[in-house]
Amino acid sequence: MAVIINLDDVERIREQIARAHALTAERFRDAFAAQSDIPPNERWRVHLEIQAAALLETARDVRVAGRIRYDIVGRIVTPRHARFTIERTPEALLEYWMLSSELLASAGWRMTKLLATPAEYNDALRGMQQPQLVCALVASFLPAGEWHADGTALLEVTLYTRAEEERIERRHLGLDANQELHFHSRELIAEGRGGVPAT
Repeated sequence: MAVIINLDDVERIREQIARAHALTAERFRDAFAAQSDIPPNERWRVHLEIQAAALLETARDVRVAGRIRYDIVGRIVTPRHARFTIERTPEALLEYWMLSSELLASAGWRMTKLLATPAEYNDALRGMQQPQLVCALVASFLPAGEWHADGTALLEVTLYTRAEEERIERRHLGLDANQELHFHSRELIAEGRGGVPAT
């Protein structure tokens, strides 16, 4: 059975990621202060690698041996790294999902926000264009997670997204034995008309 992740842990993970972004900005500025002739793709790769290092530095329950490197071919970005070590707790599962999403940095992720409280839900609903409620009562917005004996896990999160369609949903994600997260299912809570193409 999935265990609810408390708000203090959600906020801690959010703060870790915010701190990692601040470190990334500072280190990127320092790295390129005197170098203006580096090609854009190389700057992008170095920025992603600096960000990956900062995310791992600020993480509490997720680690990886060595550094994360990126291959960039056209618009395809592939992180290369050793296997992660993830504590077997619901909080670590949430941290891993958020860290992985930042490492992959997809256009859809940049338009997605984790909702954990009724106030965050109300703010998202107020910002939607012509919102339509699909599910009037939500038991909890807090994430929940559970680990299985075979090393797989299930994570439930409430998200607001504007990628393609504007919606609020409770998404169920499965973690397989190879540490890959897969979309399992979703429960639509509300939808609007403010979607943005995720290019």
